[in-house]
Parts: sequence; structure tokens; C-alpha cells
Amino acid sequence: MRSTIMKKWPLIFCWLVGAPSIAFALLIIVPAPTYYLWMVAVAASEWSVWLVLSGLVTLLCGATALSIDRRSKAARISIAFSLVTFICASLPVVGAYRVAARAGVSLSWSRYLFGIRHAPSVLIDEQRDVEFARPDGQALRLDIYQPRSSIKSQAKTTSASLLAAIIVIHGGSWRSGTKSDFAQYDRWLAENGRVVFDVDYRLANPTQHFPAQLLDVESAILWVKNHAAQYSVDPNRIALLGRSAGGQLALLAAYAANDSGSRDGQDTRVRAVISFYGPTDLVWDYEHPGRPDVIDTRQVLENYLGGSPTTAAQTYPAASPIEHVNAQSPPTLFLHGGHDQIVKKENVERIIPKLTAAGVPYTYIYLPWGNHGFDYNFNGWSSQIVQAEISKFLDAYL
Repeated sequence: MRSTIMKKWPLIFCWLVGAPSIAFALLIIVPAPTYYLWMVAVAASEWSVWLVLSGLVTLLCGATALSIDRRSKAARISIAFSLVTFICASLPVVGAYRVAARAGVSLSWSRYLFGIRHAPSVLIDEQRDVEFARPDGQALRLDIYQPRSSIKSQAKTTSASLLAAIIVIHGGSWRSGTKSDFAQYDRWLAENGRVVFDVDYRLANPTQHFPAQLLDVESAILWVKNHAAQYSVDPNRIALLGRSAGGQLALLAAYAANDSGSRDGQDTRVRAVISFYGPTDLVWDYEHPGRPDVIDTRQVLENYLGGSPTTAAQTYPAASPIEHVNAQSPPTLFLHGGHDQIVKKENVERIIPKLTAAGVPYTYIYLPWGNHGFDYNFNGWSSQIVQAEISKFLDAYL
């Protein structure tokens, strides 16, 4: 009996580990059919190295089982499954090295596997829940991430010592989410010598639609400019950074500011804008929705804009960054994944010709393996690449 179990254990192990591994690995290349499987797909893609290792281990176990019993169909199937797991899970690794090589980015295995980074030389002070506006009696707050050295030197601040500021706008389909949901990124930005303001805005609901969210972002810009001296910030060196719905708001606030140049006589213009997988053409998005079981694109847009492109015909172009591109639009960095199921990559591809025609500098970092939310793994390949590109972009334009 014991001898039989010893002979069977490689095959048992192979199936126990290999079956879930291949299911996860397939989600790297096959569109997820539901919202929760989409979240699994993001994890599988951004932690794929562990699936590569799983594929290798189960392949070894399958080969061992086959050597014990050459006629075992189960062993042959497990080997095939292991090979599929290994190949699928290797795609993000290969893709990351290709993109990194083109961009001149050095990838770190120690950081990917163990989260090991160089200790930051800049200490960060965090200030939470600072109220910046109260539209219709609703308090809107922001979190501040400030290099401690800038706080100590505030009493003797000169124009040369003022820091650039990043205003961060969260995602969540305009109906959910909250400030500082990617606090690790906020700290990283501040560690690189910038003051970060991560802001809330009024969430969309059946009675609260666009342009409330845009007005809130503009209020945050004005608040930062009006309080710039308090936080050692140069009011002329502000960038917006948004994710998903926040990416749309960041792009729109950056581009629409140049429609009039001001809001109630106050300047809301910014120096640069960064969009993580943000929608740019809301009419096109409504006409080309994603899989409803992952996200009901049309319902989300109707909740945000108060109707469809037919019933809210003027609102859709007003809320679409693509309609506000002009020669004064600030330099833009787009970060988007090729496997994004929620905001399709065509959102970037459609706006680029307009930016080019207007002579607006832009950078497009395309991650072929990336899904929506690829930056969730702060130490993953996607994050390592986009963090290097964000640093380059901000150094160039901010």
C-alpha cells in the first residue's frame, strides 16, 4: 500500500497543483468571462513568474510519474497541462523584457520576487483627510505626501527650492473608489522629490452626474495652487495622474482647461498629465462595450453622464478628452495594456492622431500582456517599467 502511494504521489501532486495553475495561466491570454475572474486574470498576469515556476515543478512531477508508469495517460495529460501553463505564464516575462529593452529600463528580479528595493533617501510625511472643497455641503478631502526635507526648509523657501506637485485621481468607474487607493505609488512619487495630493471627488449616482466630478478635480487644482506656498510647491509645475475613470478626469481637466484657460477667473491649467488606462472617447466606448459580466460599460457611462449618447448627446463629447485636444494641451503620458478588457486600447490609439496633428508631445507605453489594473503589483514587471517611464516623463516636462 505504501509503495503504491509513493509511486502515485508525483501524479497526485501534479494534478493538485497543475489544474489550478493552468486555469490561472489561461486567463493571461483568454479574456476573463466575469468580473471576479478578471481580478484573477490581473493577478495571474502580474505575478506570472510564480506560475512559470509552478509549470516547471508540475512538469518535473509529470515526467517522474511517466517514468514510473510509461502507459499512464494521466501523466501525459499532466505534462501537456504543465507545458501550457509554462508557455502562457512566460508570455508576460518575455513581453516585459522586450518592452524594457526598447525603453532602456533595467528589470529587477529581487524586487519582483521579494519586493526588495533600494531604501529611499527621502523621508515622507503624510497628512490625511484635508478638506479642499464642500460642493453642495459634501466635504471633499485629499491626502498629502510631502518630502520631509521640504517641510523643514519651508521657512527659507526660495523659488529655486520649490517642488513640483502631482494631483492623483482615483478610478472606480466614477461610482466607487477612494483617494490613496494606490498609496504605495503616492509614496514613491514623493520619494522622488515631488509633493503628492491624492484627491476625492463626488461619485456618480442616479442624482449626481457629470460635470460634478470634473468640477471637483478643478477645485483640487485651484486648492493646490492657492496653498502652494504652504507645501513648498511651485504652482506652475503641477501634473495630473489618474487611473481608469480617474485617467479620463485627469485628461479632461488637463485638456479642457485650455478651452477657456480659467474657471471663474482662476487658472486651472497644468504642466503635464498621466493616464493609466483611462477612456478618451466615451461615445466610442458606449458603442464598443466590454463583456457585460466583467463590466457593463453602457450602464456605467449612463450612470456617469446621465443618459446614453442619444439622450445626453451633448454630454458625451463634453466629457471625452479626445474632443478637447488642441495645440495648448499639455504633454501626455499614456500607460495601457494590450489585454485591457475594461478600457480598450483603442482609446489611446484614437486620440494619438489628434495629439500629433496638434503638435502635443506624448508618450505611449504599451504593455502587450497588461490587463486593466496592471499596476496593482507595485513590484511587478509592469510597474517597474511604468515607474521608470513616469520618472523620465516628469523629469522632461515637470
